[in-house]
Parts: sequence; C-alpha cells; structure tokens
Amino acid sequence: MIQRLSIKIGAMAALRSLVGSEITLIKQHIAGIRQMVPNQIRLTPAERRSMFKLNTKRQDFVHKSLQLMRQHTSSLPALIDVSTCNNDLHLYNQLAEILEELEQLQSKLEDARVFIGNRVMQQTRAFFLHARSAAESGNETYKKVYEDLRPHYAVGRNTPIRLLKKK
Repeated sequence: MIQRLSIKIGAMAALRSLVGSEITLIKQHIAGIRQMVPNQIRLTPAERRSMFKLNTKRQDFVHKSLQLMRQHTSSLPALIDVSTCNNDLHLYNQLAEILEELEQLQSKLEDARVFIGNRVMQQTRAFFLHARSAAESGNETYKKVYEDLRPHYAVGRNTPIRLLKKK
C-alpha cells in the first residue's frame, strides 16, 4: 500500500504556488470589480423571496413587453419609465454575464483546491502510514510521531484506523 502511494505521489506533476505579488494583484482586481458593481443594494432573505425573479422562462415576456412599451410610450402610466427599464435590463444582462464568468472561475478554483488538498492528504497520509509501520516495528521516534498524529487522522469521514496496541 505504501509503495503504491509513493508511486502515485512521485508521478504527480509539480504545481507552483502563487507568488505574493500575484495574490496581491488578484485581490486588487477583485477590489476593482467590487467598486464597479452596484453595491448599495443589500437584500435580506425575506426581501429576496418576495421579489419577482427574471429568469430564462420570463425573458421572452420582458423583451416583448419592452418592445410594446416602446410602441405605446404616449399612453403609458407615469410610473412606467421605458428608458429606466431598458437600462435596468441592459445592466441585468451585464451582471448575468459577469456572474457566469465568476461561476466558471469559482468552479475552477474549487477544483484546483480539492485537487491540491487531495495531493497534500495523500502525502501526509503516506507519512502517517509510514510512521505507524515504523512504530509497530519498534521505532520509538516514530511511535511518538504516530501517537501525535493518530487523533488527528481519523477525523471526518475517514474510517476508523487500525490502532497500535499499547504494550
């Protein structure tokens, strides 16, 4: 088992960490995006639930309504502003486009994080199994390492591990 793990670990391509200046640049770009996006809107969960949702099923209705509103501007009630509605729809579409890009980026970041986390877990697990094996063989240094790591290893969804019998 340990040999198979070490083969897998050795075969993994090296990925470089981000340089501090790259992280700073990314954070600056995110801060710039935050400033461009309308930030005066803060909805509570109740407010979100109470609002009409413009989704793909309602797009045709909105476009047809706007088209007809433009044709009948002279007879519209004062509370209906075609220009504001056009601007809001344009902004809605822009935000949807940005959100789609961010969702794709978020998915890539999450995949990379899971992948890298798995690689770290594979290597640290291989070390843990090595320490356990060495401890079982009587190595006192690794017995201490194993005892230090053991309570932290079987956390979460891991199955219970074979514990080293105390003598």
